[in-house]
Amino acid sequence: MLRRFFSQIWGRACVLLLMTLGLSACGLNSPQVATQIVTIPPVPTNTLAPVVTTTQRFTATPIPTATFIPSATPIATDTPIPPTETPQPPTPSLQTARGAVNDRSQVVNLRAGPSTDFDAIGKVNSGTTLTILGFSDDRQWYFVVADGVGEGWMSAEFVSVANATAIAVAPSIELTRRAESRPAITPVGTPPPTIAYRSTRRTDVLAYCDLPDYPNEAGKKFTRESTITIFWSWYAQTRDQINDHVNYSQYEVTLEQKEGDGWRRVQSLDRWREYRTNTVQQRGQFFVYWYVPVGKLAPGEYRVVYKLTWTQTVDDGSKTFGPGGLEEVNTGTCLFSVS
Repeated sequence: MLRRFFSQIWGRACVLLLMTLGLSACGLNSPQVATQIVTIPPVPTNTLAPVVTTTQRFTATPIPTATFIPSATPIATDTPIPPTETPQPPTPSLQTARGAVNDRSQVVNLRAGPSTDFDAIGKVNSGTTLTILGFSDDRQWYFVVADGVGEGWMSAEFVSVANATAIAVAPSIELTRRAESRPAITPVGTPPPTIAYRSTRRTDVLAYCDLPDYPNEAGKKFTRESTITIFWSWYAQTRDQINDHVNYSQYEVTLEQKEGDGWRRVQSLDRWREYRTNTVQQRGQFFVYWYVPVGKLAPGEYRVVYKLTWTQTVDDGSKTFGPGGLEEVNTGTCLFSVS
């Protein structure tokens, strides 16, 4: 009995000891229980969890790539734009001179540059007043401002100026750039007729009457009381062709009187532009006439010398005339007498 009592007490003490130490089985040397107790520590394998957190931090770091937004900083390239405004050349300050379009051509081209290679930007009538700003480098062209038309380059051949030697060479490149940047100037139209059309009279002398095509006009005879007029004409298939001829024709007509074995010039019919008729249609063609009065003449033998050129190629519907045309110069004479 006593032995069983002590046995119970001892068993309870062992239970308490196991609860306290958890290391042995109170005298039971079982190796299996001991190994189970030792293997409990592997639980700390949960420490791998922090590895995930580090990888999350790493993948989050690419967000700073947004900092490349400052690529907008190339806006700074806008700063060179203002300097591009400043290189524009200032308007040249040149000493000006006054002149006019001479009568070597009825209409003269105003060009963008000092050469026929440049486009015509306007047309200027003979007699138009000019403000001359300077010569081209080769002194063959003037940069002018034409009253009522605009500015540009004009061949010196068609410009009359009192003192050409006083005109300085102009900055051709700058002035050409300036002329090219201007809007095109509307060309002037065909100048209006100066006299009404009329039929020929007995006292009218055809300027080229010696040509075989005009036997009835050759060798006319007049008295000293006759009021004589020199006339000529031009015809074409269309009215526009007539207008082109009027705009680009250049007549040189003189009246000469015989002296001994030669001829002396009596008159130059330089005012022929003042005596042009309106265009009329005759026999299916369009005609324009010039009637230039020379008045009463002293007795003697006379000759009209006629020359026609053009400043630009024209067409009469069957043939081209002027520079590069089939006929560049048209000439003729007419003999008559006064008694």
